[in-house]
Amino acid sequence: MKVKSKAYKKLKDQHDYLKRKVEELTEDRKKDRSSESKTLLMRLKKSKLALKDALVRAKATLTKK
Repeated sequence: MKVKSKAYKKLKDQHDYLKRKVEELTEDRKKDRSSESKTLLMRLKKSKLALKDALVRAKATLTKK
């Protein structure tokens, strides 16, 4: 099912961006095991999860109509 909404697309783009950043930072963590990189990675993962939840809510709202 294709969802058409600018807000949904914006959320999806942000989620995709965070997904790429988390993957990059996870790869960097193999070399850099500092607490700062761990904190940043955890923060990015929490933001990504919050965006994923927002995507699910937005999709449910759009398909409900």
